[in-house]
Amino acid sequence: MRVAICALLTAVILIPGAIVGIAAGGFVDATLPGNATDPIKLALTVLSSFTGMFVGGAAWGWSISRLTKAAAGRRMAVAGGIGFALCTIVVVLTLGFLEDLVVQQQRGPQLPIHNVFTMLFVPAAAIITGVSGAMLGFGMRDPALAGRLAWLCAISGGCAFLVVNLTLDGLGFRVGAPGAEARATMITTALLGNLAAALAGGAIIGYSARGWSRAFAGSGSQDSGHRHARRFRHPGGR
Repeated sequence: MRVAICALLTAVILIPGAIVGIAAGGFVDATLPGNATDPIKLALTVLSSFTGMFVGGAAWGWSISRLTKAAAGRRMAVAGGIGFALCTIVVVLTLGFLEDLVVQQQRGPQLPIHNVFTMLFVPAAAIITGVSGAMLGFGMRDPALAGRLAWLCAISGGCAFLVVNLTLDGLGFRVGAPGAEARATMITTALLGNLAAALAGGAIIGYSARGWSRAFAGSGSQDSGHRHARRFRHPGGR
């Protein structure tokens, strides 16, 4: 049950958080005068996107801490917010640059658009899923857990996106095919693929959460024991 709830929480919170962040950045970019490359306008656009995504990531980190009973709610919220927002913005900006370079300027390998989409978006989904999972481990002050969640979430998220991409392609929803723009094939594939990646990464986190509350309880007991021992040895110490 915990695995399913973690998966749903991850998808229900992070996907809307990313959409809100992107929409906020787009609104600022469209509202402010000047060129999109203007440093001040670009900074405000990125800051708006970061704020929206940070709220979503923080809500997700806090929710996961409550569900798994890990006594690090505040740290996991901050880590989740920073990790998700920062990683997503960097990945989105990189995707925009590479898409313009390969598709618009045709300065990369001459491949069909649906192959370029797969080559760019599958690693992007893996990176976002892996970094977000790893940040929860860092929020718990457990580097080993962070490393384990990083590669497990990255692999599961990337594979989930790839499965959705190939499935939709097989059903006739091919990115870059004739009529694809009218059916919003790229947006649909990206949205459903990232939804699947979030579900897969959340499931990994839920499965890995076994014993988190016991680990924190044991850590708290050891810290309490050390404090009592110091007080016993030094009754007048502070």
